[in-house]
Amino acid sequence: MKTTTLFLSMAVALSVAACSGGSGGSSEPAASGDGGGTPAAGKTTPGVWQGTVTSATTGTASVVGLTDTSGHSVWMTTDGRVWTGQLPMTGTQMHLDLSGYMYPGRQFPDGSNQGTWSMLGSYANGTWSGRFNGAGDDATFSLSMHSGHDRPASLDRLAGTYTRTTSIGYTVTMSFTQGGQLTGSDSRGCVFNGAVAVPDPTHNLYQIDATVTSCGILDGTYRGHGTLLDASTMQDWTGSMGCFQYGTDGWDGGMMGGGMMGGAMGRWWPYTGSNTVPTGTSNLFMFAMTDGRHAIMDALAK
Repeated sequence: MKTTTLFLSMAVALSVAACSGGSGGSSEPAASGDGGGTPAAGKTTPGVWQGTVTSATTGTASVVGLTDTSGHSVWMTTDGRVWTGQLPMTGTQMHLDLSGYMYPGRQFPDGSNQGTWSMLGSYANGTWSGRFNGAGDDATFSLSMHSGHDRPASLDRLAGTYTRTTSIGYTVTMSFTQGGQLTGSDSRGCVFNGAVAVPDPTHNLYQIDATVTSCGILDGTYRGHGTLLDASTMQDWTGSMGCFQYGTDGWDGGMMGGGMMGGAMGRWWPYTGSNTVPTGTSNLFMFAMTDGRHAIMDALAK
């Protein structure tokens, strides 16, 4: 069947890692430090997945995939790419189309920032693997269930303020109330408002609906997913993740998208500064969301 669809408070101890996030990124094992989780009975796609995406053009990057109980899925990589689409709930084979997003200021190999990707995947022994291509790129992927998927989810558990900072002074923050309200902002003027929900309280996945304003071309209405993992066991991810900045810088007109700032003549390119790398348990909120034109992804810690 073929389906076409759209689809980082400070920790007690912090270390600093240069932002790499590009080709040749982390090649960590699929479920770094945590072992594998278990999918829901009879369902092969819902869950929190972790692994790698590799292409001859863009190199290897770590990927986290978040798929809810209806099959809606967002995949995000340490170098800022996001794919989204509707996956079949069950079965061991899939052939479908995903929407792929790249931040303005950098492009996919064909020069685009957004386009359709075709994916072929097979499931065996708890792992999804296969190939997908689009926007002038051709890549392989392998993902296994992260054990964090087996943790319960609740608005009480999520409530708090989550932050990422960089060595050049950039900060992005999101807060969640016990009632599910989402608010946030960054030091470049972007404002986030919305709500989070818990599709399944027995599994560690949250649905996000957010409106982004005062953020240049990233303004829009977004939907996506998040998960609450351990910062201590995701340090490979946060250490290799790009120093994504949102908003505008006042003189270049702008923009970022899905993560990284382009800027006039590459003012903020490629990854200026370094991210803080937090430690802790159940304190790293990783999320990706799209509005059909752009994507925003991050990993924020409390």
